[in-house]
Amino acid sequence: MSDVVTLVTAAGEMVGRFVEEDETSITLESPRAFVQTQNGVGFAPGVCLTGQKDPEKITFNKLSVILMCDTNDEVQKIWLQATTGLVV
Repeated sequence: MSDVVTLVTAAGEMVGRFVEEDETSITLESPRAFVQTQNGVGFAPGVCLTGQKDPEKITFNKLSVILMCDTNDEVQKIWLQATTGLVV
C-alpha cells in the first residue's frame, strides 16, 4: 500500500501510487503516463490525451494490464516532481 508502481498496459507505462486491487481492477493515485519527450523522458499530465488533466485516481481494468511492478527510484523522483512539484 502507498508504493509507487508501474503498470505496463497496451497503451503504455502508467506510474502512480498504489491504492487498491481487487479481482478485476487496480487503482492508482496521481497516475501519469510515462512518455518520451524532446528533452528525454517525463510524464504526461494524465493517462490519456483526452482525459482529465492531473486525475486524483484512476482505476485500471486488469484485462488491460500486462504487468505491475515497483517503479525504480529515479523514475519515482521524476513522478514525484511531476505530481507535487517537489524536487528530490
